[in-house]
Amino acid sequence: MKAKILFFLCVCNVFLLPAASQELSATAIVEKAGRNREGQVFHSEIKMTIIRPKWKREIGAKMWVKTRDYSCVLLTSPARERGQAFLKRKNDLWNWQPGIERTVKMSASMTGQSWLGSDFTTDDIVRQTSFINDFTHTLLGKEMFDGNECYKILLTPKPESVIVWGKVISWISTKDFVDLQNEYYDEDSNLVQTYRGYDFKRCASYYVPMRMEIVPAHKNNHKTILTVQTYQLTPALSDSFFSLQNIKNIH
Repeated sequence: MKAKILFFLCVCNVFLLPAASQELSATAIVEKAGRNREGQVFHSEIKMTIIRPKWKREIGAKMWVKTRDYSCVLLTSPARERGQAFLKRKNDLWNWQPGIERTVKMSASMTGQSWLGSDFTTDDIVRQTSFINDFTHTLLGKEMFDGNECYKILLTPKPESVIVWGKVISWISTKDFVDLQNEYYDEDSNLVQTYRGYDFKRCASYYVPMRMEIVPAHKNNHKTILTVQTYQLTPALSDSFFSLQNIKNIH
C-alpha cells in the first residue's frame, strides 16, 4: 500500500513540475506587454484633452508609428499649431515648426518635458523609452486591479539609461498582458503621476487602449486624456516615410 502511495505522489510531482517551471519571470512579463506597446506598425488619429481647474484645451493629431524605432506625429488642431510635426528615428528626435520653416533637433533631456503643455511627456508620445531595454524588472506578486488579475512589476532604470523617473510600478493583466496602470515615481520615491489604460481593442494580435489618462499626483483637477479616434495597422509602412523631408510635407 505504501508503495502505491509513493508511486502516486511521484506521478503527481512529474505533472506538477512543468507547471512550476512555466512561471514567467518579471522580464518575460514586461516583454509580453512590450509587444503590445513597442511592436506595432500603425497609423492613428488622436484627440488629446488637457484639463485644468479653470480651462480645458483640445489638441488633434495624426500618428504614424513603426515599432519603437520610428514615429511621426503631425498636429492637426488647433489652428495655430496645425502642421507642426515631431519625428523620431531610432535615438534621434526632431521637431518641424512650419511657422519659422525650421527643423529643430531635440536633446534626450527634452523628451522628459511636458508635451504641448499636457501631462504626457514627449517621451510618452514618441515612445523613446523602452520598458524592456531601459529598466530592470522585479515581480512584486499578483494583485487584483479594477476586476482584473495583474502582475505587479517594479521597473528600475538601468544606470546607463536617460530616464527621468526613479522607478515605475506597473500593473500588467495576466490575461492579455496589457498595462492597465503605471505609477511613476521620482528619485525620492514620491509618486509623480499615474497612467491608466481603458477600452482595449484587439487589432490582429495586439491589444490597443482606445483611451489613456495621465493624472498628476499632487495637482487637484489636473488630468490629460488621450482618445484614439481611428486606428489601423499598416505593416507596409517603410522606413523612408520617416524622413526629415517628409515631415515638412506630410498631411
